[in-house]
Amino acid sequence: MPNKTDERQDRLDRRQKLIEAGIQPHPAKFDRSHLLFELKGLAEGEEVSVCGRIMLQRVIGKLAFYQLQDASGTHQVGVKIDDVGEDNYKLVDLLDRGDFLGVEGVLGTTKTNEPTVWATSLKLLGKAISPLPEKWHGVQDIEKIYRHRELDLITNRESFARFKLRSTFMSNCRQYLESNGFVEVETPILTTVATGAAAKPFKTHHETDDMDMVLRISPETYLKRLIGGGFDRVFETSKCFRNEGSDPSHVQEFTQIEYYVAYQDYLWNMEFTENFLREVLAKTFDKLEFDVIGKTGSTHHIDMAQKIPRYKLTDLIKEKTGIDVLAFSEAKDLLKTIKAKKIEIEDADKKGLGTLIDELYKKFVRPELISPCFIIKHTTEMKPLARRCEDEPRLVESFQLIIAGWEVLNAYSELVDPIDQRERMKLQAEFRKMGDEESFELDEDFLQAMETGFPPITGWGMGIDRIFALLTGQPNLRDVILFPIMKPENA
Repeated sequence: MPNKTDERQDRLDRRQKLIEAGIQPHPAKFDRSHLLFELKGLAEGEEVSVCGRIMLQRVIGKLAFYQLQDASGTHQVGVKIDDVGEDNYKLVDLLDRGDFLGVEGVLGTTKTNEPTVWATSLKLLGKAISPLPEKWHGVQDIEKIYRHRELDLITNRESFARFKLRSTFMSNCRQYLESNGFVEVETPILTTVATGAAAKPFKTHHETDDMDMVLRISPETYLKRLIGGGFDRVFETSKCFRNEGSDPSHVQEFTQIEYYVAYQDYLWNMEFTENFLREVLAKTFDKLEFDVIGKTGSTHHIDMAQKIPRYKLTDLIKEKTGIDVLAFSEAKDLLKTIKAKKIEIEDADKKGLGTLIDELYKKFVRPELISPCFIIKHTTEMKPLARRCEDEPRLVESFQLIIAGWEVLNAYSELVDPIDQRERMKLQAEFRKMGDEESFELDEDFLQAMETGFPPITGWGMGIDRIFALLTGQPNLRDVILFPIMKPENA
C-alpha cells in the first residue's frame, strides 16, 4: 500500500496533467439543478446537474461509478465512455477519491436497480491533493477529529448531522425568544473589567490606547445596561472566555445565550424557562426524553416533559456535608470548619466566602443531581449581581438548572439597587486582592448606569455547548464544538 507522501505526489502529478490538458483543477463555479437528496423525488429520465465530493470510485474499463456526497446526502453517478465521449472520459483517469466532481446527466438505474445519474458530461470542481482517511475507518484519532474537524465531517455523517442539528437548535432558541418579544443585540467582547460571572479572565493589551483589557466572561452587565436604556427584552448569542482548566464539561471558549427581561422576577423566569425548553427541544429533536451522559460518565434517562422540581441550595449543602453555610459571614471561619471535617479544596486559603460555598456545592451536591431540577436561593456572596430575598437577606432570588450533574443555565432576579451593588462589588474586589481570581472586579460604568435607574429585571445565561452535548449524548463538550482550542501539534 503506498504511503501518504507517495499518494500526495501522485495526486500532484495528476493535477499537473490536468493543467497540461487545459483543465482547470479549481474552477470558479458550477450550475447545480438539485441537491443529491432531492434526486429521490424525481422520475427516471429527468435531466439533472449535480455535484459533490467523490467518496467512492470504481473504474471498469469504459465504465466508471462514483458515489458523490454533498451537504444533503449521497448518490451514485455512472459514467459510460459512449455517453460522455472519449475526450471527456479521459478525466476519469485523473480523478481521485476526495475530488469534487460536477455531473450533468439523466436519472436512471443500474442492472441491480440502484438509482444512478448516468452522466452526459463531467467537470472537475476541485482537486484534492491530500488523501482522505480510509473510508471504512474514518477519523478515529480523537485529537485529529478536534484539530481537523473537516475530515471528521467528510467521513462521519453522524457527526455532520449533529453539527447541522446544533445550528437548528440555536435557530429555534432565537425564534422562540423573538416570538416572545426579545430583541437580539451585540455587546463588546473586549472589556476593561471582568464582571458578569465568577471566573478568571483572559488578558490582552490594546496597543493604540495603551491599556490592558480582558476577553469578556459574560455579556451580563452590558445587557442590563440596555434594559436601563429602555429595551424591555434583550438577548445575545455570545462567545465568552474563561481562563480556567479544561475537562469534558469545561472549555475556555464557549457559546451561550443570555437574556434579560424588564418588570419580571426569578419565579416568572423559572416558568418561562420550562416553557422555552419544552417548545425548543420538541421542535428540534421531536421528543422530550433523552439519554444523557453525566459528569461521572454514566448514562441516565431524563424526561424534560415533567415539571422541574426546585431545591434550596443551602439546605442541600447542609444535608450532604453537615455544614450550615449561613452560619458563617467570613471565609476564614468557614474554612476552619471545612478543614476540621477533612474536606479538601484546592487553594482554599485563597478563596472568598462565596467561592468556598460554591466548592462545597460542586463537590458534594451537584454530582448527585441527575433528574432536571432548579437549585434556588444561592448566598449573596455567590451571586453578587442578584437581588436579595426580602425574607432571607443572606440569600438571593436565583436558580440554576442542573441535569445529570451539569449546570445548564444560571438565572436570577437582578440586583438593581446601586447602593447594595456597590457594596457587594467592593467585597468581591477585596476577595480578588486576597488572591481569589474568580471574584468580580469593581465596574464603575455599570454602577453609574444603575444609578441612572433600572426597572425590575430577571435574566439567565444558558451554555449552548453544554446543553447540546447533554441532549445528544456526547461525553465531551468538544464533540459539539466544531473547532475547540487545541495546542499546536509541535508544541
